[in-house]
Amino acid sequence: MSETVSVHVNRDGLHHIDVAQSFETDGSFTIALKNHGAPIHAHLHLDDDLSEVASLGATNHYVKAKDIRHVPVTVHDAPAHGKLKIVTGYGAETTYVDTNILEPEERSSSIPVDEALSKPQGGRPTEPRQGSKSTQSDTLKNLPLVLLGLFALVLVVGAGFLVDNGVALFGGLVVMIGLGVATYFLTR
Repeated sequence: MSETVSVHVNRDGLHHIDVAQSFETDGSFTIALKNHGAPIHAHLHLDDDLSEVASLGATNHYVKAKDIRHVPVTVHDAPAHGKLKIVTGYGAETTYVDTNILEPEERSSSIPVDEALSKPQGGRPTEPRQGSKSTQSDTLKNLPLVLLGLFALVLVVGAGFLVDNGVALFGGLVVMIGLGVATYFLTR
């Protein structure tokens, strides 16, 4: 079910209203007033049948040029059928939308699962890693990263001694710990 009634105003001329002729919902919904031109005032009204089960917070709305104004409609009860009246330009243009509020459907708590998901997918299964053994090719692939980390560590520690700053030495310690953690995960 659609949760929004899109109302286009000023699209084809001043005060022009463009909206679907009918709308169905099973609960509260929003009226989206989309202004395609100059600023405009829009009046919204629920007829007697709809106003018994639903309510608008406000009926008169100012919509700035090239702007969208969202108007919530709260549905208190169902079912109902009636008309939503939309007026622009203080009565210059009037349009009605047949509105049907249905009983809310019973929503099941289970999620339907397609039977195709229970069948194995094509392709070759990947082999799980065996323990924490690493091959020589894994070590060679990670060597540039380890060397770069060692260079960063030497650079930070050297800068710390050069400026005699405890913060730089602490940064070197953090880099060394990070390097150790990265080495652990790379050789796993």
